[in-house]
Amino acid sequence: MRHKIASGLIAASLVVGAGFAWLWHQEHRSERVLVLASGPRLSEYHDFAQALSRVVAALEPRLNIRVIETFGSEENMTLLADGTAQLALVAGSTMLDGRASVVDFLFPEMFHLLAREDIGISRVADLHGRVVGLPPMGSTSRTMFWRLIQHYGLDQWDVKAMTIEPYEAEHALRTGAIDAYFVVIALGSPFITGILSRTPTQLVPIDQAAALRLTLPELRAGEIPTGTYGGARPAPPSDLPTVAERTLLVTTPAVDPDDIYDLTRIIREGRQELVAAELRAALIEPIEDPFQQGLPINAGAAKYFRRDKPLFVVRYAETMGFLLSAGMLVASTLWQIKLRSDRRAKNRADNHNAKIIQLTEQAQNAKNRRELDVVRQDLVATFKLVFADLDEDRITPTAIQAFTLAWYTAIQVIDHRQTILPDEPTEETPVRLGARAVGGGEAYRRPATA
Repeated sequence: MRHKIASGLIAASLVVGAGFAWLWHQEHRSERVLVLASGPRLSEYHDFAQALSRVVAALEPRLNIRVIETFGSEENMTLLADGTAQLALVAGSTMLDGRASVVDFLFPEMFHLLAREDIGISRVADLHGRVVGLPPMGSTSRTMFWRLIQHYGLDQWDVKAMTIEPYEAEHALRTGAIDAYFVVIALGSPFITGILSRTPTQLVPIDQAAALRLTLPELRAGEIPTGTYGGARPAPPSDLPTVAERTLLVTTPAVDPDDIYDLTRIIREGRQELVAAELRAALIEPIEDPFQQGLPINAGAAKYFRRDKPLFVVRYAETMGFLLSAGMLVASTLWQIKLRSDRRAKNRADNHNAKIIQLTEQAQNAKNRRELDVVRQDLVATFKLVFADLDEDRITPTAIQAFTLAWYTAIQVIDHRQTILPDEPTEETPVRLGARAVGGGEAYRRPATA
């Protein structure tokens, strides 16, 4: 009785303990805070990060996304690596370290090269000898500019770079402090609209996107449609070729995959709320297969992207059925071929054994040693033939066992007969049995007695 009571108390304690553990886990998850490294204040990254934080707070209260300002993608990767941030917005061309993985593929960003009008800058190669404004260190725009002009045969000695904060770019272009300004930014950015509408500047085309992908495969061809930055005086006046890359939301393995799953779900299923909070979210494109992008996908995000995909067996049921049927047909054909081969081998082995039996009978019926020697020679010839067939796989090793037994039996018969048979054939000697000769010769009678 006491044993039953103790067992009941232990079971109840385990149930209560499990309940408290579950409640602790839920409470722990509800307090989950993830720091998101975005970009400079008023930048596209920072605005989108703030919108994402608000939408996540509304749709998943257990997650708290805290946004911090940074100089851009390169600093974001540094903060991600040292654990200051758990999430980061980075340009698609940013080199991910060995631990970082992608949560989702967000809106595309376009290369924008703005140049003062009437100074002869109509293509990238015209930047030779010019002063070009670039965002601060830590921004991917700065890194991509040097890689871009390298494709057009320019280097740091051909172009004078000047660090210009985004909010200073408009003034620098208006006053002539810089001849051009380069930035990678989302299409339709109010920042670009303001510069084009209030300063005598123009957008410079950036072509050869396909050639650029040979060395920068993360890039792709892009286009700035006519009037994107103003319709009264269309800016650009015609569709303008440029280069694009996609913004990435990345994380580290330290983040709970369940939190990443929820975050990915909100980005993909909370599209209406995201667009209402930040128009840039409308540019997030559906992605058919994120696993074919050549980038590591976080386990939590992978779980979300695979949620509607059927199991491998279901997905390839028809193909697997066809292969299975074909395999069974081939296997059946091979089996029939094997059976025929085995039958032929068995028949051949049976013929050899029958020959041995025949030779054994001949040895048993031999009249003399000369006949016995003929049988022995035939036996040796059969022995050689059998092992020639074995060497050519015309009979099986198993058949040799039966043949060997018969062959040794025949040898024993020959040896025995050899000891009792005469060397040469002789004529039969008559044997008298009464008045009749037996075994040949003429019959004769015993002379009569008187």
